[in-house]
Amino acid sequence: MKKVLYVYGGPEFHPTAAGGKVIDGLLKAEGGRFELEMTTDLDAFTRLTNDAYAAVVLYTTGFHDDLTPERENGLLSFVRNGGGFVGIHAAADSFRGSRAFVDMLNGEFLTHPEHHEFKVVVADKSHYLTVRVPEFSVYDEMYQLQNFDPSKCAVLAHTTWQGKQIPMVYARDYGAGKVVYLANGHTKEAWRHPEFHKLLVRAIAWSTGAQLPDRTIRCGLLGYGPAFNMGKGHGGWINDTPGMSTVAMCDASPARVESARQEMPNLQGYFTKLDDMLAMPDLDLIVDILPHNLHAPTALQCLNAGKNVVIEKPFCITIEEANSMIETARNKHLMLSLFHNRRWDGDYLTIHDILARGLIGDIFHIEAGGGSYGHPGFWWRSDKAISGGVMYDWGAHFIDWILNLTPSRITQVTGDFQKRVWNAVSNEDHGEAWIRFENGVTADYWTSSIAAISRPKWLILGTKGAIRADWKDEIELVTVANGIRQESKVKVLLPSYGSVQYYRNVADHLLMGEELIVKPEQARRVIGVIDAAQRSSALGHSVSVAAGCE
Repeated sequence: MKKVLYVYGGPEFHPTAAGGKVIDGLLKAEGGRFELEMTTDLDAFTRLTNDAYAAVVLYTTGFHDDLTPERENGLLSFVRNGGGFVGIHAAADSFRGSRAFVDMLNGEFLTHPEHHEFKVVVADKSHYLTVRVPEFSVYDEMYQLQNFDPSKCAVLAHTTWQGKQIPMVYARDYGAGKVVYLANGHTKEAWRHPEFHKLLVRAIAWSTGAQLPDRTIRCGLLGYGPAFNMGKGHGGWINDTPGMSTVAMCDASPARVESARQEMPNLQGYFTKLDDMLAMPDLDLIVDILPHNLHAPTALQCLNAGKNVVIEKPFCITIEEANSMIETARNKHLMLSLFHNRRWDGDYLTIHDILARGLIGDIFHIEAGGGSYGHPGFWWRSDKAISGGVMYDWGAHFIDWILNLTPSRITQVTGDFQKRVWNAVSNEDHGEAWIRFENGVTADYWTSSIAAISRPKWLILGTKGAIRADWKDEIELVTVANGIRQESKVKVLLPSYGSVQYYRNVADHLLMGEELIVKPEQARRVIGVIDAAQRSSALGHSVSVAAGCE
């Protein structure tokens, strides 16, 4: 484990202490690569040694003449001798009485316009810091520098102000050490931004010697069924992700294998038996796109063959299957994840942003789901033995959304499953899960094929407002957060269906050791809620979720 010193302080208008807590949480989620020590004591620079610390992260403001010769020598010698240095935002407005420090940082604060939303454009997509990082927008303070020499560094990302490119991320060597400057970091919106989080972690890792691995994750598709063209879809999303490549497919149907040959003609292997695909050399990851009841047995087969696994939703059908997959992946030190790409849906992310801004206060009740009145069709998704039941399709997404909106333990679940109309198929006609959380929040999800009038996709009640949304590109918002009732419609401008975002994270996790966003334990909680709802419906009273799903 590498030790990182975070030095912070200065006027409170810069969130230097809060930023340190964010970084600490990000590094802890990385699985023990780094340990963060926080201090406001500038004399810590005089005690820096390269065998005690791997990097210094600086987020201070001011202290114009406080980098005394002893402190200056301690810090700069540490970096010159191979230490890492990461300056955040107002680090460029710190210690400006030390020209040696300004030279190391390669710039100092000049000015900034009023806070506003602006785009950060990635200029170098092959660098450790910015590989697979997309262009993003952030509401922040745009720092502009003077005494900045682009020839002394690699500008990795920039923005534009009045026709000029303003560096947002740059990196350079300094003696035997490495220096990174991140210009963002003033607003709470910036400190919540996932791409800024990624840049923070990568800046620390790169400054301490991390390098991009010279390899590609070789992927095989298990299942190439015609429904929704998911086999072709996953293959394309993988191939669009730097560092990943689809090299094989497998489907028990020779006709589907022939379709794959036509649609993806450059694969190295086309198979009708999973064992044959698993025998391919250097195959790293299997994407399991089979019907629900086959997820667990085939995923276990892949894990036991030493392959990382991504499973199409739902995770599986039973808690026992979930536990077995998680235990096997853990024992084999392999990645196991669920394709919860809908976590990047535009309306869901917009709801997250509204909540983070405090516009409806604290959530206390969520209603979600929907349905229609119509025959569910004669196919495997309406066959309970294969699908698991009515709640395993869209329910997998909705329950995952609800659990992520409510970071609290589940205390009880009440379920209601009814079979009344469509008796020619075995799935239930209507399924409902009512969830109570330890923090007092309640949630009600239902899905139905006998709902002649549906409910809104979302109805979220908070202590200072509410949200209502249907399957449209706008969200109804009522807020009294400012003491005045305001009603508005918020346009959903963010992209939806986050397949690209999901696979970027898989590549970042497997190639760079970064935190896996969709963890198998989270996928198990969803199955735990569905399992509890089904048990509750059969028993006629509320129940607890299975162990590990709380």
